[in-house]
Amino acid sequence: MATKKKVDKKEEVKVEEPKGFDINKFETTSFKERTAEVEVPDLAQFFPEGEKPIWIVKGLTANELALTNEAVAANKNIEGIVAAITSELKSDKMKAVTDILGISAGDRVPQDSVKRFSMLVYGSVKPKCPQNIAVKLADAHPITFITLTNKIAQLTGEGKLGE
Repeated sequence: MATKKKVDKKEEVKVEEPKGFDINKFETTSFKERTAEVEVPDLAQFFPEGEKPIWIVKGLTANELALTNEAVAANKNIEGIVAAITSELKSDKMKAVTDILGISAGDRVPQDSVKRFSMLVYGSVKPKCPQNIAVKLADAHPITFITLTNKIAQLTGEGKLGE
């Protein structure tokens, strides 16, 4: 909305007032996923011969980001449960409990790793990446793993593309 600003007694100048967020425009805009092709030359042996080693990733939605945060919280809870269960047990019973759970008492997965596993699971477009592959990729090719999850974080921060 324009207002008139008095400059002097003879002349009036129109000044544009800043406009706020256009809710109607936002509501009628269609959004599509923001994706990126990431070259993964270290994984070339796992692509068909002659095909460029490209991993396509996307930004995460708020729900996917929340699920990623829940995975981190669950990891913290598991660590606490194992510590509580095993703190009162003798070593032979502690080993039996951890064997049943499929973990070692000393096993610890860093929170950042858990977050990135989940990000890669939700943020991989092609190929799809289940949890076990994300874990194996992190172990076998850690820099490629970090590169992919950093790109997912960047795309998430940029948001979806408005059309």
